[in-house]
Amino acid sequence: MRTDGSATIYVRFAILSFIVATLLAGSLAFLLYQFAGSSHDEAAAQGAASAFGEPLRQSVADVPTGAPLPSDLRDRFDQLSRGVSGGGVLALRVWGEEGGPALSSGFAAPATRGPLPGGGVSWVRGTAPNGVPLLVTRVRAGAYSVEIDQDARPIDAATRRARATLLLAVAAFALGAYAAMQAAFWIAVGRFAAGHRRLSYLYRRGDEIRSSLDLQEVVTHVSRDATRLARGSYGLLALFDEVSGDVILRTTYEDATGTIAQHQRPVEEWFLRRAVATNTTVVSSQPASAYRQFFGAETELAGQLSVLCVPMSLRARVIGVIAVVRPLNGRRGFSATEIAQVEELAGQAVMAVEQAQLFAKVRAYASEIELSYDATLKALMAALDAKDEVTEGHCERVAKLTLHLAREMGIPDEQMLDIERGALLHDVGKIGVPDAVLKKPEGLNDLEWEAMRKHPLLAGLMVSKIGFLEGSMPILLYHHERYDGTGYPFGLTADRIPLEARIFSVVDAYDAMTSDRPYRDAMTHDVAMAEVDENSGLQFDPDVVQAFRKMMEARPELRHDTPHRLPAEHDEHDFPDGADEDAA
Repeated sequence: MRTDGSATIYVRFAILSFIVATLLAGSLAFLLYQFAGSSHDEAAAQGAASAFGEPLRQSVADVPTGAPLPSDLRDRFDQLSRGVSGGGVLALRVWGEEGGPALSSGFAAPATRGPLPGGGVSWVRGTAPNGVPLLVTRVRAGAYSVEIDQDARPIDAATRRARATLLLAVAAFALGAYAAMQAAFWIAVGRFAAGHRRLSYLYRRGDEIRSSLDLQEVVTHVSRDATRLARGSYGLLALFDEVSGDVILRTTYEDATGTIAQHQRPVEEWFLRRAVATNTTVVSSQPASAYRQFFGAETELAGQLSVLCVPMSLRARVIGVIAVVRPLNGRRGFSATEIAQVEELAGQAVMAVEQAQLFAKVRAYASEIELSYDATLKALMAALDAKDEVTEGHCERVAKLTLHLAREMGIPDEQMLDIERGALLHDVGKIGVPDAVLKKPEGLNDLEWEAMRKHPLLAGLMVSKIGFLEGSMPILLYHHERYDGTGYPFGLTADRIPLEARIFSVVDAYDAMTSDRPYRDAMTHDVAMAEVDENSGLQFDPDVVQAFRKMMEARPELRHDTPHRLPAEHDEHDFPDGADEDAA
C-alpha cells in the first residue's frame, strides 16, 4: 500500500509529465501543421510547372529580349490553353521582361502584376478577380516567365485532410508517450522503493544488531535475518578462530519452526572453510547429509540442497561465515538479489560481531581486574583486622549505613562503590600507628595523640599507591574534619569538606555512640540522635544531620537498638580534651 507521500509524488509526476507531453505534442503539431501546408503547395506547384511551365519554357528560353515570340510558342500556348480549367488550372500566361503579359489565357485580367521574383520554379498564394484563392506558380524562362494560376481550394482541402491525420497521429503519439512515461516512472519508482525498503531494512537491522554487545544475541539475529532474506529453510553462522584455525559453529536457525539453537563446536564442512579461506561467496549444490548434522537428526533435510556461504570480512580479515541452505526439490538456486542481500547483511553484521567479541574480551579482563581489586581490598582489610580487631564489625556497619544515607541525599549510583570502599577502609591508616599507642591502657599524652591524628594522612599515603581506591580518598583523608573547622588533619570547614566525608562522619559517630565501651555503656538510639542533633553545625553538617534523622525515622530497621561491644582501645573518638568527644 502506498503512503500519502508516495501518492503525492505520483500525482505530481502525472501532472508534470502531462504538461511536458502537451507542450511537446503542441510543438510537434505546429511544425507538422506548417509542413503539411507548405508540402502540398510545393507538390501542386511542381506538378503545374511540369505540366504547363516546362513545355513553354523550352520554347522561349532562347528568345532574345525584345524579339517577337516564335509561332511555335503561340501554337504550343494555344494547345496548352485548351487544358485550362482542367485539373484545377484557371489561367495561363507568359510574361515579358518589361512586365506585360505576352500571352494570356483564362482570366480577363491577370492575377498578378509583372513577373514573379526569383528564378527556376517559385510559387505564391494569390486571389483571382472573382475571389477564388489561387496558387500562382512561376517558371523562369530566360527573358520571359510562365505563370500558372491554380484553384487553391482542392489543395487546401487536401491540406486540411493531411493536417487532421497528422494531428490525430500526434495526439495518439502524445497519449502513448504519456502512458509510457507513467509506466516507466511507476516501474522505476517501484524498483527504487523496493531497493530502498531492502536497504532500509538491512541498515535498520544492522543498527539493531550493532546495538547489542552480547555475542550470542548478535549471531542469533544475523543467522535468522540471513535465512529470511535469502528465503532459505535453514541458516547457520560460524566464527573463525585465528588461534586454532577452526571454524566454530555458533548458532543455527530453522525457518519453518523458528527454532534457534546455540552451539560451540568446530565444523569441517568444506564450503564453510572455503568461504573463510578465500574470502569469497560460495554458491553450490550439496547433498543434505553434509548439513543435517548441524540441525539435528529430526530435521527433514533430504536430497540435494542449494547452499549459500557468505564470509564476514573486516579489513580483508575473515571473522566468520553465514550459510543459508534450502532443499532444491525442483526449485531454483539462490538469485543474484538474494545473494546480494545476504552479502549486504554480512557487511552490516561484521562490525557488530567484532564489537561483541571485543566486549566479551574486555568483560573477561574486567572480571580478572575486579578479582584482583577484591583481593587487594581483602588484603588491606585483613591487615587492618590484624592490627585492630575493633574494625571488623564496625567498618561493615558504618559502610552499610553510609550507603543508605548517601542514597537518601541523592549521591549518584556511580559513586557508591567508592563510598563503600572508603567506609570499609576509613581506619586503614591505623596500620601505621604503633601498637604501643593504639593499645595503651591509660590515657595518651600530646605526642601520642599527635601520632593517632596522623592516621588519616597515613591512609591517604597508602591508598594513593592503589589506583582503583583513589575514589575512596575523600573519606579516608577528611572523615575527622569538623564542620566548624576544629577537626583534623587539615581543619577544613563547612562545604570545603567533601560531602561523602561529611556523610560518613555522622554515621561513624552514631555507630561509636551506640556501641559498648569498657569505660561506658552504649547509648540508646534516641540518646545518640540527640547527641548528633546537639552537634549539628558544630561537628556535623546540618543538612546531613537532617537527612540522617529523616532516614532513621522512615527506616527503623537501620537503628542500632542492640549495643555493639568495642574493645578498650584508643580510637579517634577518644579526645584528650573532653568526655563528649567519645560520641563524636
